[in-house]
Amino acid sequence: MDRGSWRIAVLFAAAALGGTYLGGADGLRFFAYFGSWGILGILLVSGGLGWLSYRILTLSHHLGFRSLHDLLCYWFGEKAAPGLSVLLHLLLLAWAGTSLGEMALLLNNGNTAWAFALVPVLVAVFLLGKGWPVFIRGVTIFLGIGLLMIASAYIEQRHIDVPSLGYQLNLQWLVHSLYYFSLHFISILVICLPLASRASRAHFISHGVVLGSLLFFFTTLLMQGILLGYWHDIHSSSLPLQTVLASIWPGGQWIHALAVLGYSGIVLAITVYALASPVALRYDISLTALFVVMMIAVSIFAFLGVAWPSVGYVIASALTYSGLFLVVWLCWKMSKT
Repeated sequence: MDRGSWRIAVLFAAAALGGTYLGGADGLRFFAYFGSWGILGILLVSGGLGWLSYRILTLSHHLGFRSLHDLLCYWFGEKAAPGLSVLLHLLLLAWAGTSLGEMALLLNNGNTAWAFALVPVLVAVFLLGKGWPVFIRGVTIFLGIGLLMIASAYIEQRHIDVPSLGYQLNLQWLVHSLYYFSLHFISILVICLPLASRASRAHFISHGVVLGSLLFFFTTLLMQGILLGYWHDIHSSSLPLQTVLASIWPGGQWIHALAVLGYSGIVLAITVYALASPVALRYDISLTALFVVMMIAVSIFAFLGVAWPSVGYVIASALTYSGLFLVVWLCWKMSKT
């Protein structure tokens, strides 16, 4: 595996999983609640994200697009693109911040929850000046730690009862899979476009996207197995993976919390860097100044997420429907070319 493909693969997997996937709540909400249908949803989301991302990233590579703004100019025109780009940038920063706030509130539901929200922000501030090589190493390490944490839960639960297809026999699993797809597709574009546009060969992109899709699929599938295996213990838990690990590891709760906060900080740094770098280059703005502004915005939304968790739901919904609109529009445009 060449270095260029691996970089795209780990960034793709990190964006598809999201910064707070180690909490387990996303896997529970979007997939595990639907039993065997959730497994089919994981397969469809993995294939869909891989296929559409491959189409868009290879197109961007051929046309020299380096950012989401360039892609929006191509699909929507020079007049509409700046407004759409600003909207998506703000929604991504708000989603990142409120997600951190909500996770901090779950990890420590007390007066110190704001301090937990501050930890990923400080991690991101420390990493922002390091650039892509450090981001790749860091996210690779934490993806490996996450896989080990999930796999370790199988030591105590080797038999998993998979519900029959008669359970949750409705289309809710498909709707939730579509929501997950739409929510994370924009993150994949923002994070992967800068590296995909600089890839020396187009096949590096295809190899990276395929490997990233497989990483996402197997990680999410392992999480699905744990959630189904410990269903009676975690079906109403806000942090299902922590509940599992706390029952099998001494100090499992704190080990899990450190992993969640560290991984969230790295993904936040990658997101802010990927959003800020093209803007600084396009408008000749100080990159450091943009980092400061964006991190202040993320911090404000993180504290809002702690104070009013419902704000996070509104922002996530807005980003999901924006992503769904973008997916439908891109598919329609591609069908005409």
